Amino acid sequence: MYGERYEMPAPERLHVKDEDLDYKNIDLLKKCTGGQGQMLSRRRTGLRAQRQRELKKAIKRARHMGLLPFVA
Repeated sequence: MYGERYEMPAPERLHVKDEDLDYKNIDLLKKCTGGQGQMLSRRRTGLRAQRQRELKKAIKRARHMGLLPFVA
């Protein structure tokens, strides 16, 4: 109706254990990257700041080792 606000659907949060966040876990890292290979924000992943930094490090390691593409 006129004047009603559209609410965006809530993004799916990641459920990550401590041992899961590693550069060798490619399936998890692919979920944390967007269509163009960009890392998703904390708002989209649902991780706290320290875990997001660990995720960033794992994605960068996987890219340099050739496990993940830089650009999809």
